[in-house]
Amino acid sequence: MENKQQTYYNAIIADPNDGNAYFQLALTLKDYQQSISLASGETVTKEQLILKCISLEPKNYRAYLKLALIIEKENRKSIVLLSGQSLTAQQLFLKSIECNTNNVFSYFYLATKLKKDETVTLNDGQSLNRQQLYMKSIECNPSNFKAYFNLAATLNKDETITLPNGQSMTAQQLYLKSIEYNPSQPFSYYNLAKCDPTFSEPYFNIAITLYTSDDSVTLLNGQSMTKQQLFLKSIECNPSNSTLYYPLALTLSPNETITLNDGQIMNDRQLYFKSISLDQSNYAAHINLAKTLNGNESFIFPSGESLSRKQIYLRSIQMEPNNFNAYFGLAKIISSIETITLHNGITMTKQQLFLEAIKKDSTKFYVYRHLGYTLNNKQTITLDEQQMSRRQLIRKSTNF
Repeated sequence: MENKQQTYYNAIIADPNDGNAYFQLALTLKDYQQSISLASGETVTKEQLILKCISLEPKNYRAYLKLALIIEKENRKSIVLLSGQSLTAQQLFLKSIECNTNNVFSYFYLATKLKKDETVTLNDGQSLNRQQLYMKSIECNPSNFKAYFNLAATLNKDETITLPNGQSMTAQQLYLKSIEYNPSQPFSYYNLAKCDPTFSEPYFNIAITLYTSDDSVTLLNGQSMTKQQLFLKSIECNPSNSTLYYPLALTLSPNETITLNDGQIMNDRQLYFKSISLDQSNYAAHINLAKTLNGNESFIFPSGESLSRKQIYLRSIQMEPNNFNAYFGLAKIISSIETITLHNGITMTKQQLFLEAIKKDSTKFYVYRHLGYTLNNKQTITLDEQQMSRRQLIRKSTNF
């Protein structure tokens, strides 16, 4: 038995009603079903020790929080306390907040469970949405980098939000704030030159708030970084994340190369290849790779397969059949008299592919224009139970 474990074990022997000793002993067990034998001869699991703690100290907010995280991890709907009361994870988070209204973690975790327009009523009657819960978490601990990061993710690019201290911040500023704090030591600043493998996201998310590859942002340590440099930094932090490579590729022009922070020199196709080699189901990398190919040109994939543009678009449709991009891309490269067979056996013409793209996303105005170009001045096509001419479709594309 380890020293810390022995300390709490002895504390329970000295006072079998010391609720905190049961909780602290539970924390020494790694798995929630890991067990330990008490001096009484009873064998108990981590979960049972926490339940015992709550029965002895019903105001122990950390015990409710830990119990909530256990049932969340196990995808269980609820847990029964020793009192016979059944509580869900959300109710446990709420109970934890009731016991300690400065409980930074319970506000944070409760926020992560809410959808965009959803609210939750605290046990004191307050009704809060997820943004308000993240701000409450920040109010309790202004160094909580995760709360800044998650709050930023709820905002649109140009939207601002006022923090509890009265400071108004954009998503970009919130991401900068999350970088300011050390993810492994939440209460201290960290050196930006030292990356945490789990914390590449803020660099990436700041990058996508910039419009062009030459736009820059000044970090809170005074360092100025362009969009490309932020993407490069995010890759340096987490080189095995497939989603970080293809956005960098999108900043390159044809035949342009870029040097990664590890010295590798890559063009756009090589970056897409890297993204796919890390995750062969990466839809965006497939779509953008297809766009770089010309005519009957093909590309050799990490699996060794050689695929043409058409084949890549077809594979992309198979990956994400409800995404408009691949239908649109495929429609653009086939002739008006050509048909193509999808993976599900359905054969489609150029017009039908454009129509399918519109069906998947009717907000992409340029697809209407391309559909219009497939008609002559006397032809019409049915769209949303309406007959539309070439001129009407082109006009519709300019009215968005």
